[in-house]
Amino acid sequence: MIAWRRHALRECDSRFHAYGLALLVGAFGVACEAPAETQSSPATSAVALDSLLEAEIARFQEGGREFSEVESAAEGLGPFFNGSSCGHCHFEGGLGGGGLMRVTRVMCKSSAGELDAPAAGALLHVFSTRPDLAAPGIPDDCEAVTSSRRTTNVLGAGLIEAIDDAEILAEEVSQQDGVSGRAAIVTDVASGLERVGRFGWKAQHATLDSFAADAYRNEIGITNELFRDELIPGGDPVLLEAMDGVPDPEAGVGAVAALADFMRFSAPLPAGSESERGALLFRSVGCAACHRESYSTRSDAGSLAAREVRLYSDLLLHDVGTGDGIPQNAALPSEIRTPPLWGLGRASLLLHDGSASSIDGAIVAHAGQASEAQRSYAALSETERRELLEFLSSL
Repeated sequence: MIAWRRHALRECDSRFHAYGLALLVGAFGVACEAPAETQSSPATSAVALDSLLEAEIARFQEGGREFSEVESAAEGLGPFFNGSSCGHCHFEGGLGGGGLMRVTRVMCKSSAGELDAPAAGALLHVFSTRPDLAAPGIPDDCEAVTSSRRTTNVLGAGLIEAIDDAEILAEEVSQQDGVSGRAAIVTDVASGLERVGRFGWKAQHATLDSFAADAYRNEIGITNELFRDELIPGGDPVLLEAMDGVPDPEAGVGAVAALADFMRFSAPLPAGSESERGALLFRSVGCAACHRESYSTRSDAGSLAAREVRLYSDLLLHDVGTGDGIPQNAALPSEIRTPPLWGLGRASLLLHDGSASSIDGAIVAHAGQASEAQRSYAALSETERRELLEFLSSL
């Protein structure tokens, strides 16, 4: 096991990952032992939402253990993968936060301009369970359109899941004469129902069970009760059989639910002291047109019911000039789901591809439906711009 992990880690910055893993393991121990209402430093641990039932706290803790568990090839890891644990990528600000890791998606453009995924799937992988065999890359005959996507923050995601579809659809209607966001209507793998998508850069998932199961299979390579079939490397089933002999589904029943429960019952990263002046500028410039300040959770959402969710996102798809050129589920190539801004001040990289290293740089990159807001931001005085940036850094 130790030898395998050394092989996997040497393809990245070994010192960076060793530090990150040590931080996560130590941090999660604190989170599991502390009472749910205890507020710990977000740099070292994840904590549960307040006012949960005892059974929900236990589910959160069990989910955290699943989220931070390092998988092995004997358990079905891979054969090609981007991380051997959810926590390998979701660590910034504590277990479950965003991160510096980026994955690459690829589509092949036909002579008619149509986009299709390669035989091995749209997601490229970094690691292999065999040191002598690299993960498949872009096929030689593929005119590739590629996109990097960074790891998102999933802390507080249960509150987002508990927002009523009708509320998001009402927001879509309210924007018809303005920035014109669009709800992503997707088929939820977990329930089989048509729902409003809200998770992922393209709002491709409506529920945390679907979101977790998809990442478990596609990023880690662990098949499960919702995604039971392996991705076929390079479209070669013989290679798959030679590299992965673990029967599918590889994850035990309940593993996906545990991963979802960690996200579902986790508390968002706490906000700092918000500047009233900065908040007024946020609204007057036009940022709030897409980055809606809050929703409320459904009244029938149990322990999560009737809570204000200050996520700073309308959860709709927009074309703001930062699209990645990749269609996915209901989202067009130019569209990106408005990312929630909570935890923004703790993020090292911004935008879907991590191409902005500052909040100012991310704002300046906006165009399309955000052009007016971007121009208003550029017209601010130096003092006003500083006040707005300080407000955003406090979220």
